Amino acid sequence: AEGKGVAQDLKQAVSWYQRAASKGFAPAQYRYASMLERGLGAKADLAKASVWYQRAAEQGIVKAMHNLAVLTSGRDGVPADHTLAMRWFTSAAEYGLVDSQFNLAIMHENGLGVEKDNREAYKWFSLAARAGDAEASKRRDVVKTKLSPSELREIDAQIESWRSKMADNAINDPRQAGEAWKQRAR
Repeated sequence: AEGKGVAQDLKQAVSWYQRAASKGFAPAQYRYASMLERGLGAKADLAKASVWYQRAAEQGIVKAMHNLAVLTSGRDGVPADHTLAMRWFTSAAEYGLVDSQFNLAIMHENGLGVEKDNREAYKWFSLAARAGDAEASKRRDVVKTKLSPSELREIDAQIESWRSKMADNAINDPRQAGEAWKQRAR
């Protein structure tokens, strides 16, 4: 895929990722889904990409959770499933993925997949802003005007004590995952 040590060949990469993905190797499932989503080395296939993202997400790949949520939130003529998108944005956001925190805030702010909830929107915009997302900071400030001082104190206390879940590096770090996979195969 990256052309390290050999000429880059995306079709071969897709073939190898598919083989490893079908054996249950989560990082390969994620990479295979990414290539299918973008049409790299194979014809773009969002439905198939969603299946492989879901398999990787269910094994704990945080970026797969986010990408699956993006695909299920509706794009390129694919109908939206906001409830499923909420589930996966929430999972990835809880692991501290800033893009998912921002998207989760948008969904709460607009009532997509959940009841409209400015308190939750403010919380997730604030967490994304705390991580340096400038747009989240702007959106947080808009939502803030819709909350009472007592609501803000309560939510700010939650934000202050909030800590992300720790992702399993043995799954999310491709090098560590590869080493663990080799040990398992022995």
